[in-house]
Amino acid sequence: MGTKVFLLRRPCEDSCVDELVSGMAVLREISLLDAEALLGRFRRSGREATLGMAVLVKTNQLSKKVLEEKEGASGTEKSSSTRPPKWLMMVMMKEKNAHDPKLIIKKKLHASDLSKTQSRLSMPINQLLSSDFLTDEETTILHEPAPEPGKSTRTEGGKKGVSVVLVDPLSKRHEVELRRWKMGENWNYVVVGGWNNVIDRNEFKVDDVTVIWSFRYGGGKLCLALSPLVRESKHSGQSSSRRS
Repeated sequence: MGTKVFLLRRPCEDSCVDELVSGMAVLREISLLDAEALLGRFRRSGREATLGMAVLVKTNQLSKKVLEEKEGASGTEKSSSTRPPKWLMMVMMKEKNAHDPKLIIKKKLHASDLSKTQSRLSMPINQLLSSDFLTDEETTILHEPAPEPGKSTRTEGGKKGVSVVLVDPLSKRHEVELRRWKMGENWNYVVVGGWNNVIDRNEFKVDDVTVIWSFRYGGGKLCLALSPLVRESKHSGQSSSRRS
């Protein structure tokens, strides 16, 4: 379970500094490297780092050491895949009060995901790595009763969705909608209402792999972020990470 650091904040005359401290204050698993980089930005801009940021760096030093000691004693090792990667931290730093990053799914893109006719990205619920990224209100909306028998089509699910911001592998923002559909025998969360715009802006190919994370920003708005794509070479069998 990740360490969560809270900073005591006081009004700051410099709103930019205040918002930046506010945005970073509740991030989970922020690495020491990211914290020190943030301090460097303060210094380069001619501002003094706040006491809170200094405490953040020191706390991360101590918590990292304690965590390593506990893992060593128990013979367990925390998977690095659950720690927010640097690309995600960069995305979150662009949003006001970004917090609560969660790894949702490692998604291989299928032909159906890239079909302009179907116009949706599916995330099978039984493959999710985190199932608690939705609020109670969002869950209620997505779990509305399915259409009556005889009126349903190939997919079943609630007619309402949750408004979401999606950040693509190029770090471009898109307004989309998240819904819950039953496709075949399985329930899926699907990204609709703007997914074709994401396809148009990115050079996706079938079998590309992206890791999808969620986080909150502002007053709690849900955001989905797609990692830089990983494309497997058909000749070498090796995979490479790339930005579209």
